[in-house]
Amino acid sequence: MFLDNMDSIKDLNLIDEINDSLTIALVNNRLKLLFWNKNPEVSENDDEKEDLNSKQSEETNEEKYLKALRDYQERLSAYALREKSGDSGLLSEKIDYLTLILAANSKNHNIYIKKLAEEYAEKVLLEEGDSRVNIWDFIDVAANSRNNDLHLERMILEGNVVLLSKKRQSIYNFEKIRLKIKNYVDMVRNAEMPKEIKDLLVKKSEEAFDGINIEYNIESGIKLSTKEYSGEIPEDWHPPCMREILNDILSGGSPSHYARRSFVVYRFVSQFDPNLRPIEEGTITNRSAQDIATEEQIERFLDEIINIFKSVGDFDVEKTKYYISHNIGYKVANHITHCEYCKNWRDDGGKGLGYYCRPDPTCSRKDIIHPLDYLCHNINRHVKKSE
Repeated sequence: MFLDNMDSIKDLNLIDEINDSLTIALVNNRLKLLFWNKNPEVSENDDEKEDLNSKQSEETNEEKYLKALRDYQERLSAYALREKSGDSGLLSEKIDYLTLILAANSKNHNIYIKKLAEEYAEKVLLEEGDSRVNIWDFIDVAANSRNNDLHLERMILEGNVVLLSKKRQSIYNFEKIRLKIKNYVDMVRNAEMPKEIKDLLVKKSEEAFDGINIEYNIESGIKLSTKEYSGEIPEDWHPPCMREILNDILSGGSPSHYARRSFVVYRFVSQFDPNLRPIEEGTITNRSAQDIATEEQIERFLDEIINIFKSVGDFDVEKTKYYISHNIGYKVANHITHCEYCKNWRDDGGKGLGYYCRPDPTCSRKDIIHPLDYLCHNINRHVKKSE
């Protein structure tokens, strides 16, 4: 994997490289190949064309993919000639590093992590990865992945070795690679740099992603309309825990049941009544989805959330829709389940919430005891500033 060979970028001049049109074209080609849908779905309305035309469509799609691959290889060869380097493999790794840097500075960074992890996990699977894993290596991956299928108590142990079935071996390989890529992307995103360089990276990342079809292009903002505020909610107005869960989901992670539930309910309530809390005046609040939103708004919300959860490995449309409806108190339940209070995130209690609880200075305020308090604080601060 290119992340294991840092020598290929030791002499890299980042500014010169990203200002090079050939380099950006190569990065764009690399991203097109990474995001290519190799198995396009056939429209259900074209039943009569299903046999011949569906096959023809697949062949055409494959031909397009091979053409994109040839374009990439030809550009890479031209790049090698210009750089007077006969090692196209080393230059390919350099392009992979530049792709990661630009993807990390784009709004598509989480989907990039997922796609790249899938690509490398597929290669590992073809090479028949090891089904016997050292217990400490396994715990290191499992503890950080938050994937329910990798709980140690579900594994077969042989001394200090974890024996993995084919299914769990595939999950383990994917999570191991995903976490490694995610770590590098986070390092790039959090790197301190002058504003002009950061702005240049963001601008060049937009060029790199030009013309690329992103399956799950989800904006983390929420549109809100209340007496206090009306408009788009910026990402940094949401608490760190909710941002972390969304980032994990979009990058292919599998948060715990409790984390997913809190995320879904937070997102729903924050959109329609951010002042609603699990306990009001000492009693549990029993409100249903239709108490705070219309059926049309709820159905639209369900579609949006299902689109987000498509990134999760164990995704199932019907099950996801059922559980979301249950959590927000719509049709299959008569009350909102509610997002957990901050105390429960800190204490965790085995619910898988603590991993996402990464307090910032706003979280430390005495009046922030629930994730929605964080959002309301930012809304009120914005309204006051505007006034």
